[in-house]
Order: sequence, then structure tokens, then C-alpha cells
Amino acid sequence: MKTDVTVLEQFRERDPGAGRLAFGEVRVTTLPTMYKKIRFHTHENVGWGKIHLPELELHTTAVWWELPLEWEEMLRSDSLNLGEGLKGLAYAVGNLAPVFVMCDPSDLRAVPMLRAPQTERPTLFLVDNYPGGVGLSERLFELHERILGAVRDQIAGCGCEDGCPSCVGPPVEAGAGAKEAALKILGFALGEESAGAVSGD
Repeated sequence: MKTDVTVLEQFRERDPGAGRLAFGEVRVTTLPTMYKKIRFHTHENVGWGKIHLPELELHTTAVWWELPLEWEEMLRSDSLNLGEGLKGLAYAVGNLAPVFVMCDPSDLRAVPMLRAPQTERPTLFLVDNYPGGVGLSERLFELHERILGAVRDQIAGCGCEDGCPSCVGPPVEAGAGAKEAALKILGFALGEESAGAVSGD
């Protein structure tokens, strides 16, 4: 499934200590491109196929976190991939953020973009999955640092080596280095890893 997020209007923004955090109105365009056959009890992937359906469009609200561009090179110097880390982080945030706003996981959608068109930066969107929004993303805007801390604890405390459904998702989806890269990104964001001269700009 291909998902694009376009910012229509920004309502609020702030510096969370690393990068830039914003909240506003967005348009989410989703294009289903394939289907999967999943075994009922084990959730094992037993097949897939291409599909051709019209785009789905949703006007709603979202919070988005723009990461500093320099982090990509810093991760690369540690043989880590920012794209994998961002995918793993989106998976973890998408599963844990609903706990903070007391909603169902399907009420939110986490969309990672390595180069968001409107920001030209690595960006993680958390989208309120209802037309017009129901206030979830504004609350997430306020709880950003607490959520990142909880996500860091969740990933670091997971006993897997390269990722699993309990933290950053299966390695086959996010990448074998997603767990380590996501922890590095969270370390930079929370001031636990040296980010050199990088800060919110």
C-alpha cells in the first residue's frame, strides 16, 4: 500500500529539542497495490497478489516530527540505515501511542517518509484516522517526548536481536538493522546519544 501525506495547513509548531514538531491539517492519499493471504491462527503470510483499485483520500489532522538531516550521515557512519530506522520507529510509535491517548491502534496511522515533499526532511507523521480528526493528533503533539521515551524503553527492553512484532516489526518488513537504527534515532532525540552539533533547527 502506497501512502502519501500532504500538509494543507499548520496550526502549531515547537522545538522538541531535536528537529521540529508540528500539528495541522493534512490530506492522506492511499493507493492499495497488493493483497496478502494470511493464515488465520498463525498470521503466516501464505501468498500475495497485485490489485488495481482507485485512490482513497482522507482530510484529517496529524502531528509530524521532522528529523535533522545530519542524522542520516551519522547513522550511516555506524553502518545503519535511516530508512530502516524510521520504518521501525513508525511501527513502534504506531503501536504504543494509542495507549497515551486511550484509543484503538486503528484510530491512528503512522507514516514514515525518508524525504517528505513539503519538508525535504526525514519525517514521521502520526495521522488521526478519521475525517476531520477527533483530537488525537493534537494530544500526541503535547505528549511527544513522553511517547518517545516509552517507545525507547519498549524497544530496548525487547529480547529480540533484529526486530520482532513486539518492538519495531519483523526484520523482513522494516529491515535487519531497523531495531538498532531506531534506538539510535531515539537516543539522539532524547539526548542520550551524542548528536554532535545537531539540534532542532
